[in-house]
Amino acid sequence: MHESLVEILQCPACRGDLRWAIEERDGGVLLEADASCEDCGAVYQVREGIGAFLTPDLQRTDLWEEEHTELTNYLDKHPDLRARLLDGPLEELEPVDRMLRSEYLTESGDIAGAEEASRGVQEQLYTPELNELWDECLAHMAQISSGHPGPIVDVASGRGTLVELMAEAGSALIVATDFSVRVLRRSRRRLLYKGQAGRVSHLVVDARKTPFCDEAIPALSSHMGLANIIEGASDALAELRRVCGGVLLFSHAFCRPDDPVHAPILREFGHPLAFLEDAMEALDSAGWNAEVLISRRVPVKPTPTSELIPDMVVDRFPLADAEFDGVLVAAC
Repeated sequence: MHESLVEILQCPACRGDLRWAIEERDGGVLLEADASCEDCGAVYQVREGIGAFLTPDLQRTDLWEEEHTELTNYLDKHPDLRARLLDGPLEELEPVDRMLRSEYLTESGDIAGAEEASRGVQEQLYTPELNELWDECLAHMAQISSGHPGPIVDVASGRGTLVELMAEAGSALIVATDFSVRVLRRSRRRLLYKGQAGRVSHLVVDARKTPFCDEAIPALSSHMGLANIIEGASDALAELRRVCGGVLLFSHAFCRPDDPVHAPILREFGHPLAFLEDAMEALDSAGWNAEVLISRRVPVKPTPTSELIPDMVVDRFPLADAEFDGVLVAAC
């Protein structure tokens, strides 16, 4: 975590000032530190360069942690399949298993092996039309962000695809955020391997209660993350409006309201940002002035399942072939 962020961080629980005790730094990067709130006494930690700023009052489901635990437990029980996944020839693995191998190797620190395993997998998991659209949206966001002074905060960073592109584009300081410390640790290891970590800080943050001061962030971004916030989506949009003094850019594949398979499920489930119209209304209610920069209807297909591990998939949506609206939104 870059030490320069200390000036714009506050207690996410009560918004009080933080008192910092720095144990280890590397140049301008904090590796080990503690921050205590002067008002409520809450303590937040920086460990291995990753700052953790979660509050205990919000419920969260860490799908990254669940996926890793499920994968590890299954492989521990089936050493023969473990050998096939981790040691067998890559060309004999299906795309999902190559992705699982990549993530497992990233977790264990073998970044070179992980990069080799994941090479070309994206093109095999998704339709060409969706891949082409995401390439366009990601390039557009990276280009726009490169003109901002920073810090640029990426919300729900996940695997860090957009963060890496922004780092490559020469953006100012980028802050990758997610409420999963595991996925941020993976992201940091990849960036260190690629020599891009100097541009990126990693903070464990819940978008509903962030540690940033009012209007401290000139640019926010999110690729396939923001619209996946289900619990407290309106709170997250209002919180991001509070901390952002500039622009929010996010991309998402929205279900069409007339989709006969997915729309009824999403409505029954109560997903607040499942449809573009709902997302635009939610942005407006939270005080954002939003416009669509890129929009294209693209075919989507269910991602294939693992050949080695039952029911293991990269994405659990969509459930059937469909057409979604791939969109890049800008809001200020």
